[in-house]
Amino acid sequence: MHLAFENTAPNMVKHWSGQFKGLDSGAEDYEISAETWELIWQETADAIRHIPADFVRVLGKNPSYFTAEAWCFWIVYLAPVLLRGRFRHQKYYDHACQFSEIVKRCIAFEITYTQIDHLEENIIDWVQKYEEYYYQYDEARLSACPLTIHGWLHVADDIRFCGPSWATWTFWMERYCGYLQSGLRSRRFPWANLNNRVLHTVYLEQLGARYDLEDELSTYRARNKSTLSRSEKIYEDCSYNSQSTGDVADPVLKKTRKTIQPRLPEVMPRWGKMRVVDGDSIRSASACATESTDVTERNMSFVRYEIQVQDEDDAWIPRVFYGRLEEILVCKLPQDPFWAYMSDTTRLLAVITPCLTLGKDATKEVAFYTLMSAPIVTDLATIVAVIGRVQSRGDWLIIDRSGGLLHPEFVAGEE
Repeated sequence: MHLAFENTAPNMVKHWSGQFKGLDSGAEDYEISAETWELIWQETADAIRHIPADFVRVLGKNPSYFTAEAWCFWIVYLAPVLLRGRFRHQKYYDHACQFSEIVKRCIAFEITYTQIDHLEENIIDWVQKYEEYYYQYDEARLSACPLTIHGWLHVADDIRFCGPSWATWTFWMERYCGYLQSGLRSRRFPWANLNNRVLHTVYLEQLGARYDLEDELSTYRARNKSTLSRSEKIYEDCSYNSQSTGDVADPVLKKTRKTIQPRLPEVMPRWGKMRVVDGDSIRSASACATESTDVTERNMSFVRYEIQVQDEDDAWIPRVFYGRLEEILVCKLPQDPFWAYMSDTTRLLAVITPCLTLGKDATKEVAFYTLMSAPIVTDLATIVAVIGRVQSRGDWLIIDRSGGLLHPEFVAGEE
């Protein structure tokens, strides 16, 4: 947290804006004009309404108020698109994206020893380029190399010997102080207030230990995402299939719309929201509010869905797609030989307007789109996750966090 998001990330932005310890670009040319930075921060603020609230909190136009969580999201997901084409030379943009990739690998929930070796090589290369671009091997610019830059050279070894970052990055004292602060209510007697909070916490811990009531007396309980709300329903009798393989597609493959449409139910119940088990909540476009500049109205209608398509050899291969979820329909198919094995079954269907991303996977490369194609209908089970978007100079960038990255929630644990 401190190394990447409270030091290196904001320091890099200070370099690019010409505000790092009074240093200019020297023999290089990496600074971005103040006018361009105003556009970048405006695009950052404008992007929030297109990003689900679970991804990140509100980001304003003033980076001085960014938290570590905000810097993490900005440098990993927003910087690659917002900085594209902003530098006079491509090498500075490539160096910035390299840092973004390093951070992605460092916060991955799982990492192999081979990936750690690659991460170590990538960090060494990034540090060497940093020295070349910003330090420039000039004694007068030595302040461009704070200790945090050297600290990156130890990150790979820390992960190799201690495990993924999520296992070791908790700051126990800071979290405990935050827990005490959350209970501070008295302005007249703050110290007595803190003393009582510590004392009462110890009382609860002793009661829990003596009478086996740790769970009942816990000050924090993780929300059970599998619990249904009153407005949710599980379709136990619904058959989930990714309509992709030849066997699944057989009942409707090569059949015309004129032969299919008369056999569909005249009325289909429509849902406005769905929730992936233990995962994201997704709202269909039909249930979303109209386009608004209010950042409290987040757009959760764009999704990642995965289906299989036929290649040139007629083999079925998996492909990643992105699009806007228009509607969620409950289709009760009648008993009819026309539907083959799908006869007399309930299908949950998703009406999706695809984004033309040329088959790119946003978890592996930068995926842009400017146009959308005609709506399609597919099985609801093909939807994998909700996604976010950010617009910059006419293009939309896909923000897909389903690639195994750690998404921390900074909450107080059981002290």
